Amino acid sequence: MRLITDILREYRNGRAADLASRKLAELVQSVDETGKPGTLTITFKVKPEKGGGSQKTIACDIKAKMPEDDLPEAVFFSDQEGSLHRADPQQREMFTEAGAHRAARE
Repeated sequence: MRLITDILREYRNGRAADLASRKLAELVQSVDETGKPGTLTITFKVKPEKGGGSQKTIACDIKAKMPEDDLPEAVFFSDQEGSLHRADPQQREMFTEAGAHRAARE
């Protein structure tokens, strides 16, 4: 029995092994960045020769499912037009005038 790694190295002159190696490195970096798991899947589709025989056509598919960063929730305030703002548009800003007067005096 031949090792699957031999087939990966021989498939399209090593392109499958190179692609799998690159995707695995990207996956490991993404896992390190997010702290979340990911997967690398290598799929071989094996088709027989029409009419039988020992010839097989092999298709190789290599996919990585990268973990994704979660964006934390953010608080916004809506106005009467339906626009969103980081500060509540119905609330006056505290210390705005006093801060401006103090800065002008200094």
